[in-house]
Amino acid sequence: MRGKNRMAVLCLGILISFINYLYAQEAKEVTCTGKVVNVQGEPISDAKVKLYKVTISMETLSYDVELLKELTTKDDGTFTIETKVEGDELSGQSMVLVEKEGLAIGWANWRLRENLNDVEIKLEQAKLLTGTVVDDTDKPIADAEVGIAFMFVRTGEQPRYLIGGLSLEPLMAKTNAEGKFTFDRIPGDATLEFVVKKSGRATVNTFDPENFRGESLQFSPGQTGIKIIQPMEAKIEGMVVEKETGKPIAGIRIMAAQSQNRPNFGLEPVVSREDGTFSINALPTGRHILQPVPKRDGLADWVAEPVEVITEPGKTASDVKVELSKGGLLEVVVTEAESKQAVEKANVTIQHQASDRPFGALSDKEGIARIRLAPGEYQMIGIYKQGYSRQMPQEPVTIEDGKTARIEYQLIGQPKITGIARDEKDKPLEGVKLMICPMGGQEASSDIDGKFEVNWDPRSWSRGEIPVMFLVARYEEGNLAAAVEIYEDTKTIDIKLKTGVTFTGKVVDSDGKGIANARAVVMLRSERWGSTIGRDMDKIDAEGKFEVKAIPAEHEYRINASGEGYGQDSIEVNANEAVDNRLDVGVLTLPLANLSVSGVVVDIDDKPVAGAKVYCYGENQPHRTTQTDAEGKFTLDKICAGQIQINANKSGQTRLYAYIRTEGGATDVKIVVSERGSSTRSAPAQPPSLVGKSLPELKDLKIDLSPADSDDKMILVCFFDMNQRPSRYCISQLAKQAEQLKQKGVTIVAVQSSKVDENTLNEWIKETNIAFPVGVIQGDVEKTHFAWGVRSLPWLILTDKEHIVRAEGFNLLELDKILESE
Repeated sequence: MRGKNRMAVLCLGILISFINYLYAQEAKEVTCTGKVVNVQGEPISDAKVKLYKVTISMETLSYDVELLKELTTKDDGTFTIETKVEGDELSGQSMVLVEKEGLAIGWANWRLRENLNDVEIKLEQAKLLTGTVVDDTDKPIADAEVGIAFMFVRTGEQPRYLIGGLSLEPLMAKTNAEGKFTFDRIPGDATLEFVVKKSGRATVNTFDPENFRGESLQFSPGQTGIKIIQPMEAKIEGMVVEKETGKPIAGIRIMAAQSQNRPNFGLEPVVSREDGTFSINALPTGRHILQPVPKRDGLADWVAEPVEVITEPGKTASDVKVELSKGGLLEVVVTEAESKQAVEKANVTIQHQASDRPFGALSDKEGIARIRLAPGEYQMIGIYKQGYSRQMPQEPVTIEDGKTARIEYQLIGQPKITGIARDEKDKPLEGVKLMICPMGGQEASSDIDGKFEVNWDPRSWSRGEIPVMFLVARYEEGNLAAAVEIYEDTKTIDIKLKTGVTFTGKVVDSDGKGIANARAVVMLRSERWGSTIGRDMDKIDAEGKFEVKAIPAEHEYRINASGEGYGQDSIEVNANEAVDNRLDVGVLTLPLANLSVSGVVVDIDDKPVAGAKVYCYGENQPHRTTQTDAEGKFTLDKICAGQIQINANKSGQTRLYAYIRTEGGATDVKIVVSERGSSTRSAPAQPPSLVGKSLPELKDLKIDLSPADSDDKMILVCFFDMNQRPSRYCISQLAKQAEQLKQKGVTIVAVQSSKVDENTLNEWIKETNIAFPVGVIQGDVEKTHFAWGVRSLPWLILTDKEHIVRAEGFNLLELDKILESE
């Protein structure tokens, strides 16, 4: 349940492109340059370009949108925005919004701490989006303010988010006498959520964090039957008092959330009056949690236990009391692992174990983060600062009244890869774009001397064993490229770019006619992943043709194509097949999405399920999302002919879920949802940690150490698989360090973790010059891994001289630091 309860924070973070709002630098000028075009790629002049800053409050889980600059595009469709940012603004998010009469709005997301160059914003034909606002008796509500709270568009592989609410004019409307609202400037492939306000009624935000999966939102243009229910407002009236004396306290900001971490989006906190009283209006019906708004900076003056209030429409819950106390203090000391120096502005997060309520603070110049907390049991859940690997400790902490708990943590600097990008004549290249695949993230660029710096964290790979990774360098101006394999300990590398491959192709409809507004994205392929290798690689001309330069040779790729009003197609190619450094990948044909699928969602008693999320996918099919109306009915528009899978789910006290396979064009689909047991969503059992325990018997792994190699010696065990590249690399590095480690009193042993031919293993051991014992798992591999706490390969375990495990699951770069602490 803990991850589910944090979904509101996570989703808000996703919608602002993972803003780390705590990161700050000195003031500087940043620039955005771009071009506005139509679907044929032709420039649009005199388009309005507006820069909006998005300010996020993680204390209230809310946002604010502010217009910073406004200008118009030149005759060639270009624009330049320069702005000065400082402090927390440097880590913020902004939106470059473009408007042109008769066309849909377009936009780009811009992280303000870096320049955004040569962005292309494409304006397409506008689509209509209509719906109605009704009360709980289905009567229309006139003069309600309707805003688009969030809007999402996936352009190729890169999603774009727009945050509006009732702050952006193109995203605001009012209902007429029939309760109808209309938006007429929406991109056809957008999905979105609404916020609705009216005096005397509850403020409604349709965004449901528990159902958001980062793919799409609930509503889209052309969708029929959109109905938003806005009941009468509920109110809460109460008083803020000091717990010990009962004395009223003024000036305390109080927020009401639907749960500990799910805010009432659109509602601002209220402030207690001189007599300590407060009133909260426009609340929806149901459960609310009242709590003081935590301070963003510095130590809070007061803490309070959350107060639960149940509201009813048109009624006021009164005599609510929020009791404040001084509680206890938590001090978290954060230092840098290598230098032992204090780390300032590290973001520390702790969570109440009973309620899953998170609290956060920044470390000061001494590296100390101080948090005032109510007495109880807590758990550390995260420590982070940009440039350092994220720490996810799970240490329990007990807070007592009037006492201070103190704990210490070390942050490990995030690895950097530096080097120089050169051409084949060893000339440094300026403007080479570099990206680590499959880690993704922001592109880096080489400077005038060809120098570059790329941040990455290979240990953050969350899908088991760290795969083969590449540093991809592309210089489109000279059609030069390279993809260099990198390792966990790669720190410096000089890249020599060679003539790249140019991919050409065409995206057409089923009649062979080019699709001008289509997209084609090139993805580097590996055995376990696919990754885009650059930004803005999806430009297609009026005839549906595309050309992508600077593709690294000697690799396999997938080209994915999609388009508004069409399905999808993809093709896999090998750059080695290029002739004279050019490869025509052929024609990608997109099926026409001119059908719909409609039906009804019911429960096991055949009763309609209103408000269920319905989404679909399938081979060559577009991804579509909608929501059932009050009668459980739904329609998915813009579907292709052929098989399609439709999923339906409804969250609440119980989760209802089902899926069905059907064909595009079906009109009588019936989906019967039922309760989904928690066991279907539970994570597989993790092996227990060995830290603090005696090392299991090595003899069971066919390793028999002599007393000279084991008595009064630390033992380093490496579980590996000779058939996996990361394992082979780890073992080869250990072989090189074996003598040095022996001098430090460390005995190395290795364990082959999969079944292999014994002669093959022995031959590989000989070729790799492995001088330490190598055992082989006997019997069931999974059971052995579980008993030894192995979660991925390679897996390192280090004991002290008494053979008590002191560390596990670390990488070789951390070994020296661990040994120093022993």
